[in-house]
Amino acid sequence: MSTSSTTELAFSAHNVSKSFGGVQAVDSVSLQAAKGTITAVIGPNGAGKTSLFNVLTGFDQTDTGEVSLFGDRIEREPAWKIARKGMVRSFQTPVGFPLLSVWENLMAAGAKESESLFRGLFQRSRWLKLERETALRADTLIDELGLKSVKDQRLEDLTAGQTKLVDFARLLMVQPRMVLLDEPAAGVAPNGIGRLADQVTDLRARGITLLIIDHNIQFVFAVSDYVYVMAEGRVVVSGTPDEIAVHPMVAEIYLGSSK
Repeated sequence: MSTSSTTELAFSAHNVSKSFGGVQAVDSVSLQAAKGTITAVIGPNGAGKTSLFNVLTGFDQTDTGEVSLFGDRIEREPAWKIARKGMVRSFQTPVGFPLLSVWENLMAAGAKESESLFRGLFQRSRWLKLERETALRADTLIDELGLKSVKDQRLEDLTAGQTKLVDFARLLMVQPRMVLLDEPAAGVAPNGIGRLADQVTDLRARGITLLIIDHNIQFVFAVSDYVYVMAEGRVVVSGTPDEIAVHPMVAEIYLGSSK
């Protein structure tokens, strides 16, 4: 990705590698994302995309390489510390509280502080103010993502696509600086894809940086500013969506032919 001297990088990875036993899942991958942009990583199954995400977010440690978030080195930081620095991620299989409602899941995600006896007795007005702000944020996201009809349903009773949208909303509840989305469009109904795309591009407009993995190429090309293509653990080509769409190597990777 070409960046001018005035472009502020939100995130960068340089020569990142990770192996599991004899399998080289991530092989000397370098990528970067400018602040307030949407960057995508695409590639066939087994290309190493999710393994790369796990390394970048501290769920797995790198074997080699450097990772920086807003100028701070994070490749040896645990996942929870990286999240506190403002970078959060989703998973292919959404996480949450299956027995709680959609609204309760969002409220739990947005809680900045845990309640205590002291706060309940001596800081009640402050606590209620925070709770009202969190509830407003939750209701706004539920409305924007088309989840109002299932607001009071338990997470375990939702469709796969609805669960994905709730998972996305949970990430936004923590007001992150950077969001990594692993297959956000998978299982989402066509009308939900439009809402998801609107939310993703709205985040970019608010200065939040996004890094996305998805097999829905139409969705990726519609929202992304820059795209990296992975195959066999390596970045093989990168460029704008228009450049990637006509690149012969991409056709060969996905279709087995450059024609």
